[in-house]
Amino acid sequence: MTTPAAGAPVDGARLRVRLFAGAAAAAGTEEEVVDVLAGEAGAVPVVADLRRALARRHPALAPVLEVATVLVGEVASGPQDPVVVGPQDPTAPLPVVDVLPPFAGG
Repeated sequence: MTTPAAGAPVDGARLRVRLFAGAAAAAGTEEEVVDVLAGEAGAVPVVADLRRALARRHPALAPVLEVATVLVGEVASGPQDPVVVGPQDPTAPLPVVDVLPPFAGG
């Protein structure tokens, strides 16, 4: 794994997670720092690991996460995509991940 940010788990990543619309309502917050451990997929945490971590922290968020789009580095990411793009520099700002539920309207 790449070097973790200060205080991040050894086989994981510390992320700034921004939640929008129904995701924010279900979690009761619009933003939080989340430590994500690597799961079964390997030594680098992936989007599926982040979804599990968020669902454990906020059970009401679980159904929203099933249909939400997760943006890593402003790019829509699938369940097995890493949650960190490139190495984590402990002196840099935390990587940002956005959770966007489906939106109605046009």
